[in-house]
Amino acid sequence: MTEQGAARAFYLRYWQPADQVEIGYRVTSVAEVVAHADRAAQIYRAARADCLVGVSVWRGADIPENALNLAIGPTRWAIVHTEAEFFQTVTRGPRSPERTRQEVRFDDLLEIPSDCFIDRALAIDTVSLWMSEDALLQAAGFSNDLFG
Repeated sequence: MTEQGAARAFYLRYWQPADQVEIGYRVTSVAEVVAHADRAAQIYRAARADCLVGVSVWRGADIPENALNLAIGPTRWAIVHTEAEFFQTVTRGPRSPERTRQEVRFDDLLEIPSDCFIDRALAIDTVSLWMSEDALLQAAGFSNDLFG
């Protein structure tokens, strides 16, 4: 991670499973993002939530553009990147014949195709690059087809 990326602060948020109360943190490293994402997923499992947790990482508490929205699955994550003009791209893993969708709780429920979930380690590398260099990892297979 670059010196500039290490010093930059981001705003991470997720919503409680029962009452959808927003929980927010200031984070400065991908390790903090992973720790909060894991903690949020654990809260959802303990509550027996019928959806996955969605974790948003913004450049500031009130800056929703150029943000990452992470759908946290047990072994795979999906990442939706929102650009400055609010155009969105999403990660793409291997296509599955079932074409199922996962419900993910952000500030509202969002159904994300299972094909959008990529290996956790690749997702973490993608978040790290975005935080340090404001770039998306090509290997994550970003596509503008969220619902395809």
